Amino acid sequence: MKKFVLLCSIILSVGFLPAYSVDSEMIEDYMDIVSNDCILGDYADAVKYLDKVMQLDPQNKEFKELKDLLYQLGTQNQKSFITGYNADLDRAMAYKRLGDSLNQGTVLKEAAKKGNFWVYNALGDYFRDNKEYKSAVEAYFTAYQLEPSFTQALLSIAACYLELGEYELVNEPVRRFLYFNQQSDLAYALRAKAYLALHQLNDAETEIVTALALKDDIEYQFIHGMILYRKGNYNKAIQVLNKVAEEVQTAEVFKYLGLSYLGKKEYSNAMLNLDKAIILSDDDKELKQKYNETRELIKNINTEKLQNEERTEVKNIYESEPKTEEPES
Repeated sequence: MKKFVLLCSIILSVGFLPAYSVDSEMIEDYMDIVSNDCILGDYADAVKYLDKVMQLDPQNKEFKELKDLLYQLGTQNQKSFITGYNADLDRAMAYKRLGDSLNQGTVLKEAAKKGNFWVYNALGDYFRDNKEYKSAVEAYFTAYQLEPSFTQALLSIAACYLELGEYELVNEPVRRFLYFNQQSDLAYALRAKAYLALHQLNDAETEIVTALALKDDIEYQFIHGMILYRKGNYNKAIQVLNKVAEEVQTAEVFKYLGLSYLGKKEYSNAMLNLDKAIILSDDDKELKQKYNETRELIKNINTEKLQNEERTEVKNIYESEPKTEEPES
């Protein structure tokens, strides 16, 4: 059972990759392969792809720890305990590797009727991958009921509630998870996101500061920057977000950096960062609105400045002209 839970933790870690990491899409693709290899027991191949991940993000200590763990597993059994224990799951993962989502789901749904907690967790992952978050929550909760020691399912439930926009429901699974895992930075970060969405900014900052104390993660820094902006603490937000922007250049980072400068009425810096955000973004209505507002502000300021300069110039010309004395009568 310990190995069961250990492998579950490896696979679940893929679902919580930082959203703003370097080459995140490629890292996510490689980690999907690592995840599938772990399920199938091919730890040597998992290590090979993990090496590729570490080349893209060499500073990530978690990847190094995972590699050490995979080496330990690889020296024991090359046949995965999970797939050896459950042939249905083996079939489902084979379909996943082929990109056959339909048959993968069919196998998992049928296999879940047998009441295996790991199958229910895999079914939750399947629903989550397909953005069927309510069904995912049900599957993860069943997995947790069948095996209460598998507390990682609670974090998956919380993440699904975030995706559903049901922010008020995030706290309970996180609270239950933290009862057993008090040093989990991810749990505090998930709750910080929920509090931020609910505009409970003091609570959000407390949670993200706790997460950062446990792990100085670039995504957590970005969340902190957003919270500081929402609280109107523009100076500190700019300080935090500039540090994030040194490592990660995304539309969201530049957007909140620009908005923080806008809050300070530093319009040139605001426009510079909002310009970058516009270029990188797809269709952010708030961003476009703030961009247009800032551009109009700068335009009005420049117009007023020009008018003041013209007035000053006319005044100087008038004052510099020699005055003619009126003839005495």
